[in-house]
Amino acid sequence: MGHAAAASNGIEPGSPVLDVGAGRGDHAAVWAEQGYRVFALDPGVAMASAAAKHRGVVVVRGVAQALPFRAQTLALVYFHLSVHYGDWTRALDEAGRVLRPGGACIVWTLGAAHHRASMLAKWFPSIAEIDAARFPEPALIAARLEKAGHEVEAGTEFEVVERAAGEWVAAVRAGFVSTLQLVSERELDAGLTAFTAAHPDPRQIVTYRLMWDWIRARHAAR
Repeated sequence: MGHAAAASNGIEPGSPVLDVGAGRGDHAAVWAEQGYRVFALDPGVAMASAAAKHRGVVVVRGVAQALPFRAQTLALVYFHLSVHYGDWTRALDEAGRVLRPGGACIVWTLGAAHHRASMLAKWFPSIAEIDAARFPEPALIAARLEKAGHEVEAGTEFEVVERAAGEWVAAVRAGFVSTLQLVSERELDAGLTAFTAAHPDPRQIVTYRLMWDWIRARHAAR
């Protein structure tokens, strides 16, 4: 949860912070431990129930395009692999609306370079095209936030992941990323068959790389 821990840098403890598309609430839990007033927003019943198990996390059912918060009330609005769900332009506009002066909107996402080179695209070729259509390019996100008058900085960060081959296969079968739900059963079976042939020992450690794009926008005080 290093991304979440870094996101709160410079934000005064006790300030209200929001994780948009919070899922199980793992990022939100990091901020709760740091002493922030934490809100976790997710539309799903199962995810909201899981997030509610974290002490100090207030769960809110809703979507990024209509944040149920008053204008200029939050010190941080955080998107971690969630800005691409629904109309991302409306989600960013809503983030700007609810941020207090001096507050930050932070987006962690994946761009076209990652989609083309990802571990999943290697074994399931349609994924690169599917994700390119789903995810807004990071430069467009930054441009939208700049146009709204925010002070924006952006960058790229690489993360090396190590997983046992058998664990990776199980994760794929469980749909550990939502894009897998959009891949045909035929392609999934073919990809997993090829992967297993290349890595017959389920205990073998497979190493791959994630190429993260991050955008941080500061709501300029006026």
